[in-house]
Amino acid sequence: MKSQKKIFTKAIKIMAEKSLSRDANSTTCMAVYQPKAPASLKKFSKIDHD
Repeated sequence: MKSQKKIFTKAIKIMAEKSLSRDANSTTCMAVYQPKAPASLKKFSKIDHD
């Protein structure tokens, strides 16, 4: 009985680890926020922006 329990817990652990690693590598969630630069900063730019 104990050997069966040990086998089941080991199998569940392996399945959980595989599932978590697959999910972690396949799904991403990212948000990027880039605020608008104030017009007064254009005077510091080396590139001519019209």
